[in-house]
Amino acid sequence: MSDKNFQLVCELANKIYFDVIDILDIHDKCTEPDPENKECTRNTELGKELYWSIESILQDKLNK
Repeated sequence: MSDKNFQLVCELANKIYFDVIDILDIHDKCTEPDPENKECTRNTELGKELYWSIESILQDKLNK
């Protein structure tokens, strides 16, 4: 996958991920405060699984 396609996949996955957790109102299940970055959040295990699943689907589709 080219760098340009990988960047596109990451941007789309991020947009879809946050749209899904907003629509389903599951921020508390998918994100948590990041103790290393007081102003930021990080993904929980569920959040990571959801994001990586979205990213994987997009990569598969772009590679066909």
